[in-house]
Amino acid sequence: MKILHTITSLELGGAEKLLTELIPAQISLGHEVELLILCDKNAVFMDNFKLKNIPVHVSKYNSIKTWKNMFQIKKYAKKGKFDIVHSHLTHAQYWTSLATRIDFSKRIYLTTEHSTSNNRRQKFIFKIIDRFIYKPYKKIVSISPATEKELTNWIGGNKKRFEVIENGVDLSRFSQGEKLDLSSYGLNSDDKIIIMISRFHKAKDQDTVIKSLEFLPKIYKLVLVGDGERRKELENLVKEKNLSSRVFFLGIRKDIPNLLKTAYISVQSSIFEGFGITALESMSAGVPTIATDVPGLSAIVKDGGILFPVGDYKGLAKIIFSLERNDMYNKIKNSGIEKSKLYDIKITAEKYINLYRDLLKGGK
Repeated sequence: MKILHTITSLELGGAEKLLTELIPAQISLGHEVELLILCDKNAVFMDNFKLKNIPVHVSKYNSIKTWKNMFQIKKYAKKGKFDIVHSHLTHAQYWTSLATRIDFSKRIYLTTEHSTSNNRRQKFIFKIIDRFIYKPYKKIVSISPATEKELTNWIGGNKKRFEVIENGVDLSRFSQGEKLDLSSYGLNSDDKIIIMISRFHKAKDQDTVIKSLEFLPKIYKLVLVGDGERRKELENLVKEKNLSSRVFFLGIRKDIPNLLKTAYISVQSSIFEGFGITALESMSAGVPTIATDVPGLSAIVKDGGILFPVGDYKGLAKIIFSLERNDMYNKIKNSGIEKSKLYDIKITAEKYINLYRDLLKGGK
């Protein structure tokens, strides 16, 4: 089977991160898999594919906004004789949908929805547009039941066209990380490191984790991994709270398994989340994980970590401090490891391959 994934870009994000592991897993199952991205700006995950010799194509327009991308998608799908074209994220979903309308082959097109919410769902006009966009896809996959519920409420349609396939991670990669020496950042081995790995976007709400430090002993330090449009805003908040000696901005990193092994606790403070792949990675690394009680994310962390209400920085501080008890810390650590075993990337890859086969046979 030949599979072409299309995605908006390879910037820092859950969908992009998923493909760095899903595509190799699909290849390991004996299939030919390639990736087409619309724009290579800030392509932080590009090296993940290059190191594994996975073909990555970039639209010649190198822009996410031009409708001409539909011709590029059709061109690569036809030239590579792909059986399956699988789109991810808004712009790739839009232009891939239009590509179906000029591709008269028997090729199968499907898409995966990666989030429970987005700005388009605030305006009725986009409901009409999205119904048009999603219509040509043979199957619409959601990464969690919460994601599917929100999407079906938004666009409606035949329930048989929808399916849930939850994300997965390469469990071995995160369980085998090694602790790092972060003394060059001003951290020492006695510090209790709270880590949050997310792009700096309003939806990720690093603010709450920063504010929680005010209610924790000074031995607790916060490491923020990622980058984005809110970095300066968050740096200003840290200064305002006089926490500059306790909050460290590490930028975009490629050694996430090692950073997780160095951390004492992992926090995911999202306002909304389709799945919560970073929380899953943290649990598989054996780091007690605390996350907001929001659809998508809560389903992953429940019974494997601890949940807290969105924006409750005082409550978050109390939970973090409660893990000072070794029995509590080890209980959450071990439950996280066990819960993560349900989300091996191999399982996710096999579910997608089985879905592709059924669609090619005319089933489902």
